[in-house]
Amino acid sequence: MTNYTADNILDLFRSQIQLRLGARLKKVVLFGSQARGEASPESDYDCLAVCDEITSELRDAIDELAGELLFEHNAVFSIFPISEAAYHNRAFDPLLMNARREGRVLYG
Repeated sequence: MTNYTADNILDLFRSQIQLRLGARLKKVVLFGSQARGEASPESDYDCLAVCDEITSELRDAIDELAGELLFEHNAVFSIFPISEAAYHNRAFDPLLMNARREGRVLYG
């Protein structure tokens, strides 16, 4: 296993999620301690994956990617898929409020 920095891991994640979800992926937002620059070595990567619609196939692809990142790089990704409509319409959702306030857009 190669030692990767947080930026290397995020670059890998960004390229892999784009490859796997293609045009369905509209935006990816990193939030939490990694986005704030307060991460410890044990911190996970909290991400919103904004997609045109959420299907079981899409959830499976996201879960598979998270599993591979954990197994191959010991990086824990908590990826929250959300539809584009919900992302724009759920203004008072605490998770979305947090992601909007402190988030770092990785894609889109």
